[in-house]
Amino acid sequence: MSRFVACLIVTAMAVLTGCSRNEPPPVRAHTGPLSGPACVRFLAERGVAVQPWQGGTRACPIDTPVRASSGRIAVFTPPLQTSCGMLSVWADFEADLDRTARATLGSPVVGVRHFGSYACRNMTGNAGRPSLHAQARAFDIAGFVLADGRVITVLKGWSGPADQRRFLRAVVAAACRQFNVVLTPNSDRFHQDHIHVDIGPWRRCEV
Repeated sequence: MSRFVACLIVTAMAVLTGCSRNEPPPVRAHTGPLSGPACVRFLAERGVAVQPWQGGTRACPIDTPVRASSGRIAVFTPPLQTSCGMLSVWADFEADLDRTARATLGSPVVGVRHFGSYACRNMTGNAGRPSLHAQARAFDIAGFVLADGRVITVLKGWSGPADQRRFLRAVVAAACRQFNVVLTPNSDRFHQDHIHVDIGPWRRCEV
C-alpha cells in the first residue's frame, strides 16, 4: 500500500471518529405522514379534535379516516373528511398559513373553504393512475375566510387584486415546504378554481 493511500485512510478514519464524538447526531429524514393512534394523539396534542369516520372502500382504502370541523386555527367549510396523515401535515402547515395571511393581508385566516379530500377516482388528466384523493391523501383548497370578513377565493383571487395574488402565491410557496405536490391554476385547466396539495410519493410544486 502506498504512503499516499495509507494517509488517505488514516485521515478518513480520523474525520469519522471526530464526527462521531463531537458532532450531534444527524437529523433523521422525514418518515412520512403519521397514521393510527399515534396520528390521532399528534393531532390532539395540537388541539385538533377529530372523530372517527367510516370512509373508504376496498377499492379505495383510507389509512386512519377522520372527520374534523376545524384545524388548529381555521374552521373547515364543509367539515373535512380525510386521512389522519393528511390532516396532520395540514395541522403543521396552518402556522405558515396564518403568518402569510397576517403579513400580506393584515388579517389572520379563520376559515378554509374546500372541495374535499376523499374521492374514489383516477387522476384528472391521467385516467390510468389512481388519484391521491382515492386514499384521502390530497386536499383541494377553494379559498380562505379572514378574521376581518374578507373571503379570498382561488377562482377570483389568483388573477385578481394584487394583494390577493400575492397572498395566494405566498400560500403556495409555504405549502410547497410542507406538502409533496402543490398544483395551482397555473398547472392545468383542472385546477382553475382551487389549490391542490397532497402527501403522495411524487414531488411537484407549481406557484
